[in-house]
Amino acid sequence: MKKYDHKKIEGKWQKEWAKKKLYKTEDVSKKPKFYILDMFPYPSGEGLHVGHPKGYIATDIVSRMKRMQGMNVLHPMGFDAFGLPAENYAIKTKTNPTIAVAKNVARYKKQLEIIGFDYDWSREVNTTDPKFYKWTQWIFLKLLEKGLAYESFEPINWCPSCKTGLANEDVEDGKCERCGTPVEKKPMRQWVIRITDYADRLLADLDTLDWPASIKESQKNWIGRSEGAEIDFAVEAKKVDTKKLKVFTTRPDTLFGVTYIVVAPEHAFVTELLKHKENLKNHGEVVKYVAHARVMTEIERTDAKKDKTGVKLDGVTAKNPANGEDVPVYVADYVLADYGTGAVMAVPAHDERDFAFAKKYGLPVRHVIEPKFMATEGHDASLRPELPIIRREVVCIVVRNPKDDTYLCNSWKSFDMKGLFTGGIEEGEDLVDTARREILEETGYKNLKHVRTSPIAINVLFYQRVKKQNRHAHFRFVFFDLVNDERAPVSEEESAIHEIVWKKRSELKDFFTVYEGSFIPNILDNDDYVHVNDGILAHSGHFDRMESDKARKAITESVGGKWVVKYKLKDWVFSRQRYWGEPFPVLHDGSTIVPVPEKDLPVELPKVSSYEPTGTGESPLAGISKWVDVKVGKGKKAKILKRETNTMPQWAGSSWYYLRYMDPHNAKKLVDSKKETYWNQVDFYVGGAEHATRHLIYARFWHKFLYDIGVVSTLEPFKKLQSVGLIMGEDGRKMSKRFGNVVNPDDVVSIYGADTLRVYEMFMGPFDQAITWSTQSMIGSRRFIERVWNLSLRVDKKATLPKEVDVLLNKTVKKVTEDMEVLHHNTAVSSLMILSNEFDKLTAMPQSAYETFLKLLAPLAPHITEEVWHMLGNKKSIHVSGWPVADETKLESSDATIVVQVNGKVRATFTVTKGLDKAEVEKMALALDEVKKWVGNATPRKIIVIPDKLVSIVL
Repeated sequence: MKKYDHKKIEGKWQKEWAKKKLYKTEDVSKKPKFYILDMFPYPSGEGLHVGHPKGYIATDIVSRMKRMQGMNVLHPMGFDAFGLPAENYAIKTKTNPTIAVAKNVARYKKQLEIIGFDYDWSREVNTTDPKFYKWTQWIFLKLLEKGLAYESFEPINWCPSCKTGLANEDVEDGKCERCGTPVEKKPMRQWVIRITDYADRLLADLDTLDWPASIKESQKNWIGRSEGAEIDFAVEAKKVDTKKLKVFTTRPDTLFGVTYIVVAPEHAFVTELLKHKENLKNHGEVVKYVAHARVMTEIERTDAKKDKTGVKLDGVTAKNPANGEDVPVYVADYVLADYGTGAVMAVPAHDERDFAFAKKYGLPVRHVIEPKFMATEGHDASLRPELPIIRREVVCIVVRNPKDDTYLCNSWKSFDMKGLFTGGIEEGEDLVDTARREILEETGYKNLKHVRTSPIAINVLFYQRVKKQNRHAHFRFVFFDLVNDERAPVSEEESAIHEIVWKKRSELKDFFTVYEGSFIPNILDNDDYVHVNDGILAHSGHFDRMESDKARKAITESVGGKWVVKYKLKDWVFSRQRYWGEPFPVLHDGSTIVPVPEKDLPVELPKVSSYEPTGTGESPLAGISKWVDVKVGKGKKAKILKRETNTMPQWAGSSWYYLRYMDPHNAKKLVDSKKETYWNQVDFYVGGAEHATRHLIYARFWHKFLYDIGVVSTLEPFKKLQSVGLIMGEDGRKMSKRFGNVVNPDDVVSIYGADTLRVYEMFMGPFDQAITWSTQSMIGSRRFIERVWNLSLRVDKKATLPKEVDVLLNKTVKKVTEDMEVLHHNTAVSSLMILSNEFDKLTAMPQSAYETFLKLLAPLAPHITEEVWHMLGNKKSIHVSGWPVADETKLESSDATIVVQVNGKVRATFTVTKGLDKAEVEKMALALDEVKKWVGNATPRKIIVIPDKLVSIVL
């Protein structure tokens, strides 16, 4: 047999497939459709490394399987070729980006082709092709027409040294990545899209998608829908027109616990204050702080681990509308101007961030929400619905023995309850006196030193089994140190109820069985407990004892507030001050926006050899007057209008490109309605988890808009989604030219072959998990490929498959099919390796069995399987042959393995035909040498036979 030559075989079949257009997709077919898609790449100058094809190989496998299953498969590829890297490279080399992008695309295509993907390249899209971005511009015009696009002044990252705007990814630690200069926020005229109009729909329809839960959660958090109240705090300040600060809060039930107000550095009130030095006693300090905060990124400012900083606006107070109390006002960078109202009411007792700030700056902490615990099972029984609930004020007493740091605990003798000593508080009774009396009566300890009374209280609702009552116990906590062991006699009645137990701190958690005891560790050392959940109101005027959920709207209404819905999601800033992006199809006639007529689309970028930043923050297009100035009209009515010089962001083309694959050459429509109806949603979308929010949210938004205007027939673009785990470098770091750990797939294909690369990347581990590359480990995958090649020597048309191997073959068909459907390609490869090992043990095997194996392997290793398939005499491609279907009757073996135990220990196993008579199975077990060795001459007292499983011999 000829030697396996991967270079010759792979080159041969790639040419043959292209020549015969094997992967050409029908526009519309009677076959069921399957649309599988990879997130298309940005063609960088570095080309692909071995981490990039992982997702492409996975989808290629599914695509090939679906085609073999008789489906009309759409598995396209294109390039997201606008963007900042190409622009920066063009400026650096003084060239036009089209040159570098064309070169990079050509390199990417060549690299993809040698791996053997089944792309229909006649459907290729490129976002920089005017024939493509004509329809991106058309969509923008429709957004503008529907009032979903508008102009605004929004800040950009401005580098005063480079004199250009920077994307967020070009800013590191608040400095320009290129030159290290601190970046400023510079307001610029921008186009903005009203994505917030679709926020509720984007949230609600997540439930219809077969997406990973983590991705859905990321989108929910990104959209950040929250209901709450807008409440006005009257402010006292000198030379300002602002008389009120409007705050947004989801917890108006905590309003009585407000001890200070925080405003964002960009808040209009702060700007107004700083206009006059006499407004603030610390004017200079505030100016300095605000300037520093404004150059920080949003991520830096909202980092939960970051130390909270702020400056008091010394000279300003705000009046709490709930209790009339004057509270200080701070400016702090952790509050953002564009979330909520840019002003926050701080409640340190019920918000971790506020608490950290309050502790740092010595601000009061006021507890106004008490935790509530409802007993449902266990030691505190559930409430009896037929009985009323009786509220009792109760003191919970914490007594520490300072000599050994142990705590006085109570173990009830009649019930399995363990906690602290407690006692009812009579009206008007002093809390500390009550606690002393209870300890004396129930334990006899006479001498206690009062340490503190906690301001924190809790509520426990339970059925009191001793009194046979539903109880609402309102627990207050008093702390004592034991002075000495002197005790008074305890009554027989009390002794019969309680058992005194002293427990070390470390033992308390496991000892306590009642709620008040379980709560104690939270406040054992101090009262720095922050209760962030709902509960029962306290210290809140006539709202005391009201539940949080009921108090929220009641308090809002009482202070003249307004109940509103807010989103973390912001309107989409949809412009960049760049050359290399889609031009906006609008003209400016003074302050009037003039849309470019559809017949004049696309508005193409001007063809220039090179360009430079303007230095004003505007796009380089602003400096190309021949392109900017547009003559409109004729004769005396003619006038010069100005083109829009901002360009669209890279997100524009990627928000709808999947639709163009359905109808890539249509010059009259974005997509033909008949073709769109046929292809419908993308059935399976695969890409990096880093796109969980922006790309996927933007694409969903555009799709919903296109649905609203009748372009598409579905509410969502991507039915099923799967994230791909990274392939890390051999040093465990992300592959990067900077780290010098990049592995070029061209080299791997040259040495080991494309089929080996494909099998290895799928076999490395679970698809959605990161895994480290190892070139040395590829040898195993290469040996597997060679074994497949050599198995062809075992083919004999007259051979029959042993029963057990036939069972394994059918099990493998079922397993591989199921695994490939859900991208569990690593276990699919494992199953095929196991089957090949069994085949390798045979001296001969039927061609039909080998061909079934080849079909299963074909999506993973398309080249070698195609070659062997034809060597076996087949004329048509294996990739259009039928996909194997498991014979259900052969999924289980007719044999059973019997385990033999002697006095409970396994001593032997043997194989029988399933369903064999019990007596025969027993006879066979006793005849085994391994069993005779342990039974000897003894007569078994009992023999138990479990059919097809076990023989248990008891001596």
